[in-house]
Amino acid sequence: MKLLEVQNNQLFNIDAIHFLGKDEFRNTVAVLMQNGNRMIALTPIDKSDPQKIIAVLSDSSSSMIGVVGGDFSKGKLEFESWANDFPQTHYFECELSENYGYVPVNHPWLRPVRKQNVILGNKPYQFFKLEGEEIHEVAVGPIHAGVIEPGHFRFQCHGELVYNLEINLGYQHRGVEKLFLQSSPNQQIILSESIAGDTTIGHTFAHCNAIECLSHTQLSLRAEVVRTIASEIERIAMHLSGLGGIANDIGFALPASSYGRLRTLAINSLASICGSRSGRGLFIYGGVRFDLNDEIINTVVNNLKIVQNDVRQVNEYLFSSVGALSRLEETGIVKKDLAQNVGLVGLAARSSGLEEDARIHFPYSAYRYNPISMITLSTGDVFARARLRALEIDEALRFIFDQIENLPQGEIKSDIGNVTANSGAISIIEGWRGEIAHIVFTDEKRNLLNYKIKDPSFNNWYGLSLALRETAISDFPLCNKSFDLSYAGHDL
Repeated sequence: MKLLEVQNNQLFNIDAIHFLGKDEFRNTVAVLMQNGNRMIALTPIDKSDPQKIIAVLSDSSSSMIGVVGGDFSKGKLEFESWANDFPQTHYFECELSENYGYVPVNHPWLRPVRKQNVILGNKPYQFFKLEGEEIHEVAVGPIHAGVIEPGHFRFQCHGELVYNLEINLGYQHRGVEKLFLQSSPNQQIILSESIAGDTTIGHTFAHCNAIECLSHTQLSLRAEVVRTIASEIERIAMHLSGLGGIANDIGFALPASSYGRLRTLAINSLASICGSRSGRGLFIYGGVRFDLNDEIINTVVNNLKIVQNDVRQVNEYLFSSVGALSRLEETGIVKKDLAQNVGLVGLAARSSGLEEDARIHFPYSAYRYNPISMITLSTGDVFARARLRALEIDEALRFIFDQIENLPQGEIKSDIGNVTANSGAISIIEGWRGEIAHIVFTDEKRNLLNYKIKDPSFNNWYGLSLALRETAISDFPLCNKSFDLSYAGHDL
């Protein structure tokens, strides 16, 4: 099989990619997915020359990443869609069509991703409709009553029961990927911190890994441990935020406010490390800007010990409440086979019984030496997505205390050289929502050819649609919060 296999954060030469004719390309990718690979990107090597594209697929069983090239320079930019057999590719094909004019022939549902009228030739997009005398439609957004980002939700209902939810995004035309190609390295770090404001550490982690891979930069173990500690603190903070939102949506005020109080301690711990409660300014190429001295370590440990002690009591209160469980259990179910078919990642996947965690399957940084535990639940409902947050907080706290107790000596910054010409790097990390991928290519002059970003929300928004099927529309806020997805991470 003609594909390039690389590890996470492994430098490779663009010339090592096999570019196949469109039929062989299509069939090769289909065979890989048939064998259990999952698509993580479908994009050109060079944004200015989209006739050569690559499909990037991950194989959790071998911890390898496959890169398959397709050469469409001798014909039309079209190929037979994979989405009918492998629904996980649906959105990737729509994105490729929208951005570069490709036509996935016989695609079951070609629809906008971020640009409302490009695919359809400047015609307005027609939402899916159900017909019948007792069917009614509810439209929510894109402007919301709360202080949240824009997104449109179109419900087709029979009474209170949702038959179909269609989610339409792309209202923020930020052009983040394009800005990466136009920016200096110092500006690129700031951009990576701004991809999704609630995942500052996650996206900056992936960006720095990719650039350090391209520049042959070897980090000290101390710097890697500081990075992973910060990443796990971000996970704790955002899981506490999610639990608070879930408790609030069922009207359970005491745990909602308690989780908010504990989240403050978590983000204050990040602030004690780098001066920013979101973690901005901590990461630099080659390591971290700030070290952990005794005073900082004591502050972080004391804060997180309070979190550890108090969150157990709050969790016990929430998950032993009959009223709370009646709202959480068997609400918004996404079964395992469906979650796998549509390619869910991260917490949304693990709550449906899928073992998907980049820290384990594609280990990076300090996770290569200090393993994290795989935690899954099988019910795929709001309860599972809430309970898994609580379990992952416990595991993250265990990991952080272990790393701080055994913090290695060494420098916190390594020298970084020039990026390698005509090369590529694929960086996958496990953000608090799930798999984040940054894919970077350089030309012969060491300039960036393409910078591709995939936030876990790109995979998981459709999971929210599936969770609402045959669910009361009044449960939408609760289901939505249980996924807790990013508009900014989608609207790149």
